[in-house]
Amino acid sequence: MRARDTAPKHLRIARMILREIEGGRYRPGTPLPSEATLAARFGVARGTIHRALQDVEESHRRVSRRGARWYVHEAPRMQDVTELRSFGQWALATGLRPGGRTVRSVEGRATAEEARELGVADRAPVLRITRVQTLDDVPAMVKRTTYPAWLIPLLSTLPEDARSIMEVVEREGGPGLAHGEHRISAMAATPEDARLLESPSATPLLRVERTVRTVDGRPFELSDDRYLGTVTAFSLVNAAPGQWRRGRDRARTA
Repeated sequence: MRARDTAPKHLRIARMILREIEGGRYRPGTPLPSEATLAARFGVARGTIHRALQDVEESHRRVSRRGARWYVHEAPRMQDVTELRSFGQWALATGLRPGGRTVRSVEGRATAEEARELGVADRAPVLRITRVQTLDDVPAMVKRTTYPAWLIPLLSTLPEDARSIMEVVEREGGPGLAHGEHRISAMAATPEDARLLESPSATPLLRVERTVRTVDGRPFELSDDRYLGTVTAFSLVNAAPGQWRRGRDRARTA
């Protein structure tokens, strides 16, 4: 005998809509039926449908609202921020085609914050580049990066449609990346973010601020990466004090 589902009505409807999205009834990039149409179909008030769709948006990130309609999204791809990889390397690992274009490239002098984060002298020469990164030709992230002086000769001639700055550096024989520090937060898209990402104003974004150093210890970048929340999610692996090292030691002796 099947147990009775005692979950609130809006959560039961949310699960049914999610199953239909995952089953292909509603495809990414297309709008769902209106709230009024779904309310009639499920025999509930429109407010119940609205709460159900909010749950699908907040708990699963498979829909978002644009005006009066809800649109379906691809399932977010996980990024493991405990592994240092470029955007292009992550995209290729998930089976997507990375791309990018440079919006702005300006030389200047390091601010106090840039100098501190990069470990360079105050007002040292830097290059600031703003790029839009794409996945399968769809805007996914705005990347604003400050590079130190040693990279200026190489990056000042970067092709506007270069897929990945890290690929260019590696192709020219530059050192690989070795160490990164990440700060992850949420924010609303600025007017420029929204324009570059082709999304509504104040769209929720995942923000990753990171500093990276190369294998030879030089500062590589200070970046402010702003992802559409429907594109990716971030994962971390934690362990109790002492357990991570013991686990690694066991793996070595296995």
